[in-house]
Amino acid sequence: MAGDRHTRDASDPTPDRTERPARSDAELRRVTERRPNHRETLDSLIGAWRTGDALRAAAHFTIDAQYGEAGAHPLTGRDALVAHFTRFFRDGPRWRFDVDDVILEGDRGCIVYRFGVEGSGAVWRERAGCAIVTFDESGALAAWREYEGYCLNESAP
Repeated sequence: MAGDRHTRDASDPTPDRTERPARSDAELRRVTERRPNHRETLDSLIGAWRTGDALRAAAHFTIDAQYGEAGAHPLTGRDALVAHFTRFFRDGPRWRFDVDDVILEGDRGCIVYRFGVEGSGAVWRERAGCAIVTFDESGALAAWREYEGYCLNESAP
């Protein structure tokens, strides 16, 4: 249909000029500024964990967030997360959380990490793992679900 503005030959490399006009730089900045930065959210969350700040860590989650550590019953809600993080930071062992990779696609992501706890004689027991996460429209974490990998520095059973 020559002349039909809504039909275009897919093999034609010429852009369709009837499409919406290109956005100005100012419009693109506004759109980009409104879009949540999930990588920054995750960096900030992990920073809060590393400093033992339970309130700041929990603030990265929605009020009714689902949080599941590998091998544990999932927690629901920010209040439960504050209590959980507080107990762990106060009563738990010395630990470290090293991020190996972050993969983000839209409002979902995967964090590949190594989690270690200090054992006796300053020997660290370290496990590989990953967390599958989802974000809500505001950029807050709506779900965090961990999967435990293999032990990195112990003999296999």
